[in-house]
Amino acid sequence: MSLQLGDADAAQAPEISDGPGPSSRATAADVNEPIPVGCADEIRHWSLRPAQQNDSFLRATFESVLAESAAAPPDQRLVMYDANDGVPSEPLGVYRKRLDPRRNTKPKKPGDQKLVCTPFDANGFHFGKIRNPAERLLRLQMDSGSYELLTNKFPLFPKHMLLVCKELVPQQLRLGHILAISELLKACSFCAYFNSWCASASVNHFHCHLIDEVPPVAKLPLISGPRVAGMRCLVPEGFQGFCYVFEAGPRTAKHLDRIVCEMQADNQPHNLLFTPQHVYVWPKPLERPERSFELYPETVGGPELLGSFTVYGQAEYEHLTAESAAELVRINTAPLPSRLLQLGPDLDDDAVHIPVISTLRAAVPASKSSDSSLVWSLLDKKPFPTRAHGKSRSHVGSVTTAR
Repeated sequence: MSLQLGDADAAQAPEISDGPGPSSRATAADVNEPIPVGCADEIRHWSLRPAQQNDSFLRATFESVLAESAAAPPDQRLVMYDANDGVPSEPLGVYRKRLDPRRNTKPKKPGDQKLVCTPFDANGFHFGKIRNPAERLLRLQMDSGSYELLTNKFPLFPKHMLLVCKELVPQQLRLGHILAISELLKACSFCAYFNSWCASASVNHFHCHLIDEVPPVAKLPLISGPRVAGMRCLVPEGFQGFCYVFEAGPRTAKHLDRIVCEMQADNQPHNLLFTPQHVYVWPKPLERPERSFELYPETVGGPELLGSFTVYGQAEYEHLTAESAAELVRINTAPLPSRLLQLGPDLDDDAVHIPVISTLRAAVPASKSSDSSLVWSLLDKKPFPTRAHGKSRSHVGSVTTAR
């Protein structure tokens, strides 16, 4: 909960402590002091600050960098453009499509990704190698570690920035990162999404994407879904693929960490969306289905599962339909490992899609945005193997410890 006190209250308020030691103590006056744009100090107690002030800081910081970049030559810009500056966009059922050729200038991600838990490579590119200090917008000391807010040169969403772990660790979601993201979003209205390695991440150094938007999928109504590791989850009504939704916050962080660990143990790529209220989990097949290339020229990752499809050419823009988007999220998502969805001792990963679909069919009313009979016929067409995607668990067990 954000702390909001008047001046008189702040002057008389006692110290507030959220951890041991004198460095973790702050007065109410401290947490109500707005953070100036360009602040060089490490910020503590972010979650105790008023959300409105935090929002204002994040937006003003992005706008400042964007204005400076607009006046600089392209090769010196920290942000190439404003993603929300009127590019062609229109609804695709419950999703949307965008035409933005500028994004095509972004360097391509590595194409040799095989293991979700690939160890950190100090010799490869990582965010610790950034030379321009202006790319670092803010230093944050969270309860679970130190993080930095960085610019994102090729934004896809409004006020699109990066939250990066200062420690040199791989792109693997662990409990400390989950808690840090939760702490960040507790005191602002922004959302964040995470791409695992093998699921659209391009830098193997822990980071997530911070955006000033409630994306399309988070606007869908949530209804009761299956039990996951003993906890009832929610599912977004009208979303045609596999998506598991949980309440956000520290109370569910360990449960979410277990789910992520199980996907990592099975070498299952995954994308997640964090909002101030909920966390959305999308397990994926290891390999991109061939059919996906026919429907959409880009990898279906976090932005697309959030509900936003961006293409770079007019022909691709016209070719993309609501039916294509629905099929893309269906074939690019998969069930969680069966042991998380266990309904009995004989259930295995080849059969797990059957009880999940049956549960959803009973719970989900007819979609107002698509032909529900078509959706279920598509979902019933193929199983989604997930157990290590053809690899034994022993093959990836030693890598999982790299978390």
